Amino acid sequence: MAELPKATIKKIFKEAGADRVSGDVPDRVNEIVMEIAKGAKKSAEEDGRKTVKGRDLRLVVVS
Repeated sequence: MAELPKATIKKIFKEAGADRVSGDVPDRVNEIVMEIAKGAKKSAEEDGRKTVKGRDLRLVVVS
């Protein structure tokens, strides 16, 4: 399974203003991103498409 690099995730949180980032945060972020990706794929398939679009992400994240 592809994962986002841990250092990149920690850097994003620090740029967002976090002073410290727990070691388990990158693992949780990768789990969340995978769930979002699966939901977006399902949304595209339900709409009869193979291509995942931004609106599929919005449907998953907002709902």
